[in-house]
Amino acid sequence: MFRVLWIPLLALTVAGAASLTFLYQRLEALSLDTQSRLLAQDHFFRDALVIDIDAASLQDLRTYFGEWPYKRDTYALLVDYLNEMGARAIAFDIVFADPHEGDERLGEAIVRSGNVVLAAAALNEGELAEQASADLSRLAWQVPSGLRAYVWPDVQLPLSALTRRATQQVQAGVVSVVTDKDGVLRRLPLFHRVNGYYLPSFPLAAQFSGEPQPRVRINQDGSTQVGSYVWPTDEEGALRLYFPRNKNSVLTMPFLSVAKAMLGLPGAELDPGLFRGKTIFVGSTALLSDRVLTPVGTMGGVYVLAIAHQLVARNLFLAPRDWRWTGALLLIAILPSLLLAWHPHRSALMGAALSLVAALAIYGSHLALLFWLRQESPLLLPLLVVLLAAILEGMRAVRLRNEEQQTEIHVLANDDPLTLLPNRFSLQAQLAHAIEYARTTHDYLAVSLIGLNDFRTINNALGHAAGDKLLVAAAERLRASVQSTDIVARMGGDEFAIVSRADEVSAIRSANTLLGALAKPYTLADQELHVSANVGISLYPTDGGDVVTLLRQADSALRDAKAQGRNTSRLFTPALSQAAMERLLTETELRQALARNELVLYYQPQIDMQSRHMVAVEALVRWNHPTRGLLCPDHFIPMAEHSELILPLGEWVLRVACKQMRAWQLAGFTHIKRVAVNLSARQLDLSDLPKLIASVLRESGLDAHHLELEITESAMMTNLEKTVA
Repeated sequence: MFRVLWIPLLALTVAGAASLTFLYQRLEALSLDTQSRLLAQDHFFRDALVIDIDAASLQDLRTYFGEWPYKRDTYALLVDYLNEMGARAIAFDIVFADPHEGDERLGEAIVRSGNVVLAAAALNEGELAEQASADLSRLAWQVPSGLRAYVWPDVQLPLSALTRRATQQVQAGVVSVVTDKDGVLRRLPLFHRVNGYYLPSFPLAAQFSGEPQPRVRINQDGSTQVGSYVWPTDEEGALRLYFPRNKNSVLTMPFLSVAKAMLGLPGAELDPGLFRGKTIFVGSTALLSDRVLTPVGTMGGVYVLAIAHQLVARNLFLAPRDWRWTGALLLIAILPSLLLAWHPHRSALMGAALSLVAALAIYGSHLALLFWLRQESPLLLPLLVVLLAAILEGMRAVRLRNEEQQTEIHVLANDDPLTLLPNRFSLQAQLAHAIEYARTTHDYLAVSLIGLNDFRTINNALGHAAGDKLLVAAAERLRASVQSTDIVARMGGDEFAIVSRADEVSAIRSANTLLGALAKPYTLADQELHVSANVGISLYPTDGGDVVTLLRQADSALRDAKAQGRNTSRLFTPALSQAAMERLLTETELRQALARNELVLYYQPQIDMQSRHMVAVEALVRWNHPTRGLLCPDHFIPMAEHSELILPLGEWVLRVACKQMRAWQLAGFTHIKRVAVNLSARQLDLSDLPKLIASVLRESGLDAHHLELEITESAMMTNLEKTVA
């Protein structure tokens, strides 16, 4: 038995450690959201109504109330109207913190009403002022010591003028919500603590509006009792909301309709039954900033508060995790591996079948707890234990030789065998994780692509062994020039990549350091050589938010750096992306131009200065572009050389020029002795260039001494051996 006991123990240990990670917690939250949406029901709450001060209402009511924010007597009129219509409570999701015209009338309306809830906003920073402390002591609830609550350093309270005369008639509730780390609102704190005082959350205050302050107790089981309501809260004093499946669970009415009715406009009367006995939430969705992401989608803040109020009132929430239910699910998870003690030689198929049964039992139990008991329970943890136990059971029969083979395969798949750096595939995976981490920590990332210059020349001149030695030396210098937390990888060929946590300034400084390290002399084949490099940099999140975009932008910056000269670095700019698109478009059009015969040759005369007669011509290619007109070579030849199009283009020029020269000879223009054709560096690299020239001469019928091949200085220096030959 002890020979297999390590399997469930190790599975529990590993799964428990994994459950502490941010990724696991996020996946667990998303999983619970998914199962909650699967089992949630549609609800249509009839005890609440949202009056939405939306953009259309603000536009149409300018004639009556002027520009937003409205004068406070507008809200006074609204309070009186809603009370006349029989509203149970009126909750304003608007923080009346600053003095404004009409405050006195609003305060009087609040006193007359006796059922108004005003909003307070919790603040992450600041220090409570003396006057605010006095107001807070008046509005705070009496709670037992040790009550769990969210703690804030400061709070923005309603005006004293609105609450001082109506301390018994007005409630103040905190409208601030706290989302989980992934930005999703799942929990509602019952209370917020500021400077030792406790304020209820806005939905809780609305529930007890117009009533004497309820008694708050902490029960022996850890639940929180407010009046006759008992709520099992978590370690932070919050409830796990069980959102309805439908977003329209609370009736909504635009403020425009209510405003016209309360102004007594003809034909705008509303049925009192719409308001009678309901808690009315008044707020604005005109501001995009007042949006909250929930498990069922994004909602306006006032909608979330109204739904939360109804969930609290109807006890529609999930009970926090209970260790007993968690233990039961984990016991189901380790049961297949415990059965190994009685059947140690069972087949892998039987073990997989038992694990599948355990996983289905866990999932079914999880759904049952969620549906019938509204009990939150872990799903990923026991499933992870089942998976790990099954894997460990399979690994039990794997020999060391197989493990070594798997390790070797992993190295081959993720590491460059020459430099032992991560390869492109591994870099993409590591960069994806780095982006996710930077996104959660709001940090910067710099992706630097380093390209060595003249690597192909060194490879050809000194051999591949020297080229490999150069790459290994460059990799060592790069590793030594960055921090241990940076990612150094080989992209392939003569390109390397570095991912570091750096902003723009740090990235440029690091690039200069890398260029300096790579510029030091190398000893290759008993020779001391100097190799230059270029660096292209893209930044997260400025230049992109995913792996493909950041690498593409860094590559564009590297191309620009190479165009600027050796030992230069460039940061990506949007102009580089536009230039890349233009190059791609030009390349595509040039490919089509060869097929559509859009290229033409112009012949520049060469004059003998003594006889003053034309003795030769030079063939110059032009592009008769269908939309841009006649283009000179500098508009497309550099791009053609970079994209390999220079080879078919050069062959076309050679063939057309030879045919034209032969045609002139047959027409009697014998004073033209030769035609000159330019050769590019890429053409000089062709091993069968002499055969191509001989073939063209044979097809055109032109003698070789009538053809002159011109080689530019840059082409000659690029391939000196072939030029001399």
